[in-house]
Amino acid sequence: MKNTISSNFKQILKKQKELKYHFINIIRQPATQQDLLAAETALNFFFNDELKELYLFADGTDIDNITPCGLTGLIPIHNFLSLSDAISYYKMSIEFEDAFYNSEQDYQVGKKLFPFLEDGAGNCYWVDLNTETGNYGKIFWTNTFGQEPDYIFSSLSSMIQVIADAYNDNIIIVDEKGYLDCDYPKFERLCRNQEL
Repeated sequence: MKNTISSNFKQILKKQKELKYHFINIIRQPATQQDLLAAETALNFFFNDELKELYLFADGTDIDNITPCGLTGLIPIHNFLSLSDAISYYKMSIEFEDAFYNSEQDYQVGKKLFPFLEDGAGNCYWVDLNTETGNYGKIFWTNTFGQEPDYIFSSLSSMIQVIADAYNDNIIIVDEKGYLDCDYPKFERLCRNQEL
């Protein structure tokens, strides 16, 4: 039986609980269908089934701007945005067209993107919801590291699967201070093993 976003997320939370990680204390209750509809209306585009499944499982996290982000991430220093925070982030970010332009491959991604994991410094994972392209449903990554923004996962399902595998294989761990840490070379190998 194929793992779903929900089942993989449950595995992540189980592992985080074992590790006594703070994220499980701040994850919000599931969004409702009405919440999803309101978000789609605010953004003027529709969510795919995977994104709906994610937010019907949990509506991101409550971030208090006091707790260090190393204690609040789904992956190291990347917060899982609530629907309302994602809408605000989208509206603040989407007009910076250069952030979404890949100069090496000379393409500009469409504006129907949904941000769901971000680090507060301009590094963000987005679900591509541009239905008219072959990239619909893929995960697009924008960054401040000087790397070209690009697609890095074939789907939200594959990304959540990789994250769950990283927890299960002790690639993502909690350090002695309670912060998420990661063996990045091993994590990158896991990421490369998924089909794009």
